[in-house]
Amino acid sequence: MASISLFLSLLLVYWSMAMASTDQASTSFIRTSCSRTLYADLCYSSLSPYASQVGHDPVLLARFAMNVTVGSLKPLSSYIASALRRTPSSSSDQELAALKDCSELISDATDQVKKSEREVTGLEGLVGTQVTWRIANAQTWLSASITDENTCTDGFGDGSDGAGEDVEMEVRQKVKRAEQHSSISLALVNGLVKHR
Repeated sequence: MASISLFLSLLLVYWSMAMASTDQASTSFIRTSCSRTLYADLCYSSLSPYASQVGHDPVLLARFAMNVTVGSLKPLSSYIASALRRTPSSSSDQELAALKDCSELISDATDQVKKSEREVTGLEGLVGTQVTWRIANAQTWLSASITDENTCTDGFGDGSDGAGEDVEMEVRQKVKRAEQHSSISLALVNGLVKHR
């Protein structure tokens, strides 16, 4: 009985060491991949929790990045919808129009990131022009998402009237974070070209 317990204990120690080694290699892969993005620290901090699922798969890493991007766009969309409900009718036409435009643009951006993620799903089983075509589509949609995010804040004024300054500042901060995640996703999708 003691020998079985010893064997199981050794097996558990070996398994734990193997898992730690695998996770360490995966986080190293993510760190290296993230170093090629404009926002390496944000990339690593947002994607390293998925190391055990990503392994060394650049397609999975890009897909997780796009899921994180959608995760940053959803609260932004909710915030804008909430701001529209709270904005009094006495607010400037410019502020209301900016929030409405921003709401539509962020919705479009979210859809484009989701389409990009679907486009790279299953790339592992494809070859040749199918791969090139699908990566190009994902790149196009991610670029369009970034454009939508940038355009979202264009409709706001200079913020000098003070009426919607807090809302505008909050939207700008959330949009900036979403743009950074979209940029990370695009960089990782761009990296798929060399892996295929």
